[in-house]
Amino acid sequence: MSLSLAAWWPLLGLAALPLALLGAGAGWQEWRRRRAERLALESTVAHLSEFRLPLPPEVMQRLPDLIRPLVAGYETVFAEMHRREAALTARVERYAFMEMHTEDMVMQADAKGLVQYVSPSVQAHLGFTPEELVGQRVLEWLHPNQRETWMTALKGAARTRSALLLEGDWRHKDGHYVTLEMSLRHAYGLNGSVVETISMARNVEARNALRDQLTRAALTDHLTGLPNRAALVTQLERFRAGSAEKPFVLFLFDLDRFKQVNDSLGHAAGDEYLIETANRVRSILRPGDTLARMGGDEFVALFEGVDTESGARSIAGRILDAVGQPYSCQGALLHPKTSIGIVLCDGPDVASDELIMRADRAMYAAKRQGGNLAIVYNGSHSDSMRKDFDVERALTLALQQERLVLHFQPIVDTRTKQPVLAEALVRMRAEDGSLRSPAEFIDVAEKTGQILQVGQWVLEQACWHARRLEEAGTPTAISVNVSPRQLMHVNYVRSVETVLEHTGVSPSSILLEVTESAVMEDVDKAKAVLNHLRSLGFRLALDDFGTGYSSISMLKTLPFDILKIDRAFVREAEGLAPGPTTLGAIIDIGKSLNLTIIAEGIETAEQSLGLERLGCDLLQGFRFHRPMDADAHARLMVQAASPVPHLRLA
Repeated sequence: MSLSLAAWWPLLGLAALPLALLGAGAGWQEWRRRRAERLALESTVAHLSEFRLPLPPEVMQRLPDLIRPLVAGYETVFAEMHRREAALTARVERYAFMEMHTEDMVMQADAKGLVQYVSPSVQAHLGFTPEELVGQRVLEWLHPNQRETWMTALKGAARTRSALLLEGDWRHKDGHYVTLEMSLRHAYGLNGSVVETISMARNVEARNALRDQLTRAALTDHLTGLPNRAALVTQLERFRAGSAEKPFVLFLFDLDRFKQVNDSLGHAAGDEYLIETANRVRSILRPGDTLARMGGDEFVALFEGVDTESGARSIAGRILDAVGQPYSCQGALLHPKTSIGIVLCDGPDVASDELIMRADRAMYAAKRQGGNLAIVYNGSHSDSMRKDFDVERALTLALQQERLVLHFQPIVDTRTKQPVLAEALVRMRAEDGSLRSPAEFIDVAEKTGQILQVGQWVLEQACWHARRLEEAGTPTAISVNVSPRQLMHVNYVRSVETVLEHTGVSPSSILLEVTESAVMEDVDKAKAVLNHLRSLGFRLALDDFGTGYSSISMLKTLPFDILKIDRAFVREAEGLAPGPTTLGAIIDIGKSLNLTIIAEGIETAEQSLGLERLGCDLLQGFRFHRPMDADAHARLMVQAASPVPHLRLA
């Protein structure tokens, strides 16, 4: 059945055209234009559905004007997608190429440490195929002794989100261990936790072997094969570190008249002479001992476990005998002789350079006495001077760099055991961060005059601390030690007044402690200074009473409020039996002078009980409190909430 012409219009999309236009020229052109656009749209849809872009130019030209920007946008997106796909493909191909041709092992593990992927090169490194390792725990192959270190490092890297470069020994399939250097980096999920770890590893055994070889070369004397000076430094540090438990002896020796052998027989003969000497001394070494060539004809031997001068001299005799055997060199018969300097070391206090310097002095002392001799270093006087110089220098730096620290040791009431007073004790923070007790530097400071600066600093810091305690509602008296040199200094009282003006503290909050020996140096001058301080409102204590030569009649004339009993007498309080004792007599003297009595150095409950029975007022010592920093002391006073004790004034 055939359709009429009118029935075709809808099929051709031209139903809207009047029949009257069919025969007209304009109508026919419009019909053709619309048909071309429809065909172009159909072609465009086909291309878009199949991602066949860009469109052919003839199709693009026939599209309606409104559609062209849309299609152009699709073409742009498609071009970018195509570019990215090509780049990704190239990258994947590049990584695949690198993975196939690099010797490095690439591995991916999940958050539980289970292998998700490992590159084929693992077989060259560890003997396993990738399939054998997937799903296995990574650290199971690492040497057991290294797992804890690796776990710590991996956790640390996860916290800091940093990469790692670690070296470890990994178990090969045949059981031996292979050293691999591994670069690792964690990948993180949206919640910030580790989701996987990517690593690359390479065998570094050849590199390490070369490194060790170069290190040995750098630490070995090429002529004798002995450790050289650089290696000796390391060995000497190791010996020093353990010298408190295992003392050692350092021998520094050289060959007498070596220059003559070198000059007369030549350098080759001199080299041979040095090699022979090294071999001879090496033959008497025990396991653990060290022999090194310092340079030229100087050698150093370290013998461990020797702590007596007689033992050191015995070893020195063996060295002299070994070196001194006649020796034929370049046709000449030599009778070697050596001079030896000996230093005993039973602690790490003396630096390595100083040990060698001392041995060098002793060796040259042996040479001055004719050579072929061993001398033990004896530098007690010079060593003391050197130590004092070092302490003076350290204290100077500490003052310049504000490294002095003030601690406070609470003093308790005998009956209540509550803290009612505190003694300010200075410490020096060394350059390594450790704290040095006053016993290590106060005597030197007294000799050098640095005690004036130290004492001024201590008084000022103690005053500030007392003021802060008062402002916090826990007023507490602070005692400050006054050195003999401070007490006798012409400007001491003025310096104290300056501190009062600067800090604004009440003088009654400060107790100044003066030793009995300081007062006895010049009783009249001490009396004048103490009376002036007393007039300012300070309370005064006589420290270390019983160790000097003061008399009761003299004490009556001095304005002291407190008597501190030296710790040497406190030991009497332990196991105290009824009857007169020196300690009891001292307390009775203090009481007769209406003085408050403090006993220091209390370490046991028995001492505390004995002093309480004797009528001692206040107690100080480790039994109750150790020295503490200012913040800790302030907290203690808040807890105690004790008022300032009423200390009787003369």
